[in-house]
Amino acid sequence: MATNPRIPEHREFPTLVEQKRKKPAAPWVLFGIIAAAIILAAIGFYMPKAPKTPAGPANAVVPSQPSGTQVRLSDIRLSTAPVGSQMYIYARLWNDGKTAINGVLVNVSFPGRDEKPVATFSSSAESYKNQSAQPLVEAPIQPNESRDVRIPIEHVPAGWNHQMPEIKVQNVTGFGK
Repeated sequence: MATNPRIPEHREFPTLVEQKRKKPAAPWVLFGIIAAAIILAAIGFYMPKAPKTPAGPANAVVPSQPSGTQVRLSDIRLSTAPVGSQMYIYARLWNDGKTAINGVLVNVSFPGRDEKPVATFSSSAESYKNQSAQPLVEAPIQPNESRDVRIPIEHVPAGWNHQMPEIKVQNVTGFGK
């Protein structure tokens, strides 16, 4: 009846007085937030401010070049072309300058039996990736970047002693600051 409602003895919900008496469930949350802020500040302080220049290979060859030491070559290897008297010089080209490189012209001197040059050829380096070559104009090498390149030689001289030819950078073209 409405005048005498039956109130159950067991209550499922706490009263307002009981809720106010409860202690906070997570007193360590504030300390966790402060610790996370300190860790983030330490990480931010010790992180490098600018990207570091990658160290080039120790066995790199720095050919003589008109632009100083902007270009380095490493992992140089020779490969004869499948047809005719052609060959390719494969290398890893490093750009140590402050501008992007969009062209490298090299002189390749082939030594003869008496170590004197038999012939010298000029050729442009091409970007080489996945069995395909592309001119550096289409894919410039950015500062502090390296790329596999290929230097085509159209006519290998007959008197060449099959020693590594001398490579000199004749011209480097680029753009940037």
